[in-house]
Amino acid sequence: MAIRADERMSELWVILLVVIFGLISLEMGFPTAILEIVAGVIGGNILDTSSFAWMDFIANYGILGLMFLAGLEIDKDELRKNLGRSSALALSAYFIPFAVIFALSFLVSPDLRRAALIAIALSTTSLALLYPILRERGFLNLEMGHVVLSAAMLIDVFSMISLTAVFVAVNLFTAVLLMVLAFFMWHAPRIGKRLFARYRENLSEIELKFLLLVLLALLFFAERVMISEAVLAFLMGFLFSEILEEHEILVEKLRGIVFAFFSPIFFFKAGSYLKFSALGVMSLLYIAVFLPAALLTKYYSAKLVFRKLFGASEEFSRFVGLTFNLRLTFGIVAALFGLELGIIDLEIYTAIIAVIISSAIIASIICRLEGHRPAGSGDRDSTRI
Repeated sequence: MAIRADERMSELWVILLVVIFGLISLEMGFPTAILEIVAGVIGGNILDTSSFAWMDFIANYGILGLMFLAGLEIDKDELRKNLGRSSALALSAYFIPFAVIFALSFLVSPDLRRAALIAIALSTTSLALLYPILRERGFLNLEMGHVVLSAAMLIDVFSMISLTAVFVAVNLFTAVLLMVLAFFMWHAPRIGKRLFARYRENLSEIELKFLLLVLLALLFFAERVMISEAVLAFLMGFLFSEILEEHEILVEKLRGIVFAFFSPIFFFKAGSYLKFSALGVMSLLYIAVFLPAALLTKYYSAKLVFRKLFGASEEFSRFVGLTFNLRLTFGIVAALFGLELGIIDLEIYTAIIAVIISSAIIASIICRLEGHRPAGSGDRDSTRI
């Protein structure tokens, strides 16, 4: 009973830290997601969160829900019109940092597989972090906001393809699952359309249950075909976007659940991966080398190309360069993958996690100090960062 009581107290501390840092974010104007990661760093180093199976389940829904909502935001016409510019931005913001970090990794430790894995992990941009910040700041109302979101999605795709091409062997079973996944993603919105029309705004919330089931099914496929669940959920949201335009109340219900409960646990869990006890001499060396390299290459590759493509202001271009430094989901996935296969050891893994989290926090602090916001927007809730 004493052990169970201790577990309940630890679980209470998790929720308490999430609430406290959520309040701090509102008072100080920092992105809520970033401070929830900070809460996770603190909680993960003072609590044993590895035993909380419920946290893994809810965190999975957090990333899936966030990316599904992000997919709903994409306008198909805008996507077609700006696909070329989104692709150019994504290519530069992924492959330039990748090349620089790969070269540095190889110089520090001449191992091709290790260098490739570190480069993949540190060249990502997190859709899960970028989407709520763009939404909070009101940038999703602008054409350029859609371009940035689409480019971040493509960076996730490039990261996923890189990891698969270098480290994963695709077999017949994987190919069959991919076909099943494509069939499922194509038909799920059509089933949803009929379901939503027949059971609209019912007390049992069957529409919401259906969406949660679809998202969980995507996680099942993602774990078996080595495709990021973030990419799958984003694409599914995009496929559902036209259908859900007629069901605003349903979308608001899903958004409330995701932002109030699912996503805070996801960001808390992400922060808990950084363990100070695992920091050694090699970890500190890698952090000293790769943190400035990752920050600067991502910042300039995104900023300069974005400004060239759009003729955007210096302020907005800086904002894009900084927010593309919001690494998280796929970087952690790649680091875990390398650790499990023995490509990297615990010290290098810890250094990668430290760079991922530190770069996101540093970029957010700079954004907060510079106070970026859409021109003409004065609404506090929509522009807060």
